[in-house]
Amino acid sequence: MKAIKNHIYAFKRATNLLIKRKFLIYFIPGIVIMCLFYLFMFIFESIGSALGVISYTPWIGSYLGTAVDSVFNWMNSLSIYFYQFTIITLLSPFHTALSQAVETHETGIHFKSNWSKFFNDLIRTLGVVIFGGFLYLIIMLAWYLLAWSLGLNFLSPLVSLILVAFFTGFNSYDYSLERHNVKVKDSWNYAFHHPLHMILTGLIFTALLFIPFIGVVIAPVLLTSVGTINYLKLKSEK
Repeated sequence: MKAIKNHIYAFKRATNLLIKRKFLIYFIPGIVIMCLFYLFMFIFESIGSALGVISYTPWIGSYLGTAVDSVFNWMNSLSIYFYQFTIITLLSPFHTALSQAVETHETGIHFKSNWSKFFNDLIRTLGVVIFGGFLYLIIMLAWYLLAWSLGLNFLSPLVSLILVAFFTGFNSYDYSLERHNVKVKDSWNYAFHHPLHMILTGLIFTALLFIPFIGVVIAPVLLTSVGTINYLKLKSEK
């Protein structure tokens, strides 16, 4: 399939650029976020361990312990999505600059940058993320109702993963779409016309996050690079 071929090409190309030490400066924000993320996880796990003593409460200790464990397991599973949200929003100006640098390297075309564009990019990304989160909640609610009625609840984690991958992947393309003056509405139309590209890019990002320590550093850089190269590839095929 074209989407798979494009991703193989984009991933190899992006990896090759990193091996050649291109764009290394863009790893710095990821390193900072990584340190904050692991600090958050350490504090989170410490609180969970401290609350574990309530399981020794007479009579109801086991029930309270199970409830606390359930809440913390649920919050822990959401932490990876929280991290993705943090990367997409807080680092959007850096990703915009990286996407621009990748396109300039690939095409030789230079783009102007200024503070106004910096804040516009941040506001646009925040709007896209909020709207994407709203769509995610609506779709997941509809899915839960359908899954409950048909007994398909076991598929919910997979559906959630695909949706998160779609919205995460879309953000890596929107940097290029915004740079080429594509309106937000048309950007969403672009995403829905290339759903497999969005999902595959997002899945690559999510998979990289599970690599201990270095994954959270290289994932955002590769995500943006792959999305940009794929965008250029799709644009050239029109």
